[in-house]
Amino acid sequence: MTNNSTKFHDLITRLQVVLSEIDYTQKACLQAGRMECMLLNYLYKTKAPANMNELAKELNVSHSRVTRIMDNLVNKQLVTRKPSEDDRRCWFAIITDKGMKLAENSQKTVLDQQDSIVAKLPKKDIDDIYKALKVYVDKYEEVLKETYIEV
Repeated sequence: MTNNSTKFHDLITRLQVVLSEIDYTQKACLQAGRMECMLLNYLYKTKAPANMNELAKELNVSHSRVTRIMDNLVNKQLVTRKPSEDDRRCWFAIITDKGMKLAENSQKTVLDQQDSIVAKLPKKDIDDIYKALKVYVDKYEEVLKETYIEV
């Protein structure tokens, strides 16, 4: 491992800790598990019903896992299920008003944190920091896709 690789690895490890804290904040706001938060946030962002196959692909989990996550969200009255009019085997997830409010609070908490972080950055460097971080994350995702092994 080169010196640069070690430096990036150490920085990414720190970043993962920071991101897990952000994830914890979201979970605390939603009082839900990580996958429940991800599913709810996806429905919140898309503002449209999503079928189970779409959700499984988006969350990168099995159809049965999505069903269990959905069961939890339905029990908490954050999401409802609606059968497809075209295919009796297909169901759609629809975020409820209660789910929308929780997702909005979660997003607000995370964005407030980001506002605080950005406010502490040197103003003249904000665009450069964003561009550099974006390039790195884009390449990181590219390598992850190249080396992904299905289990």
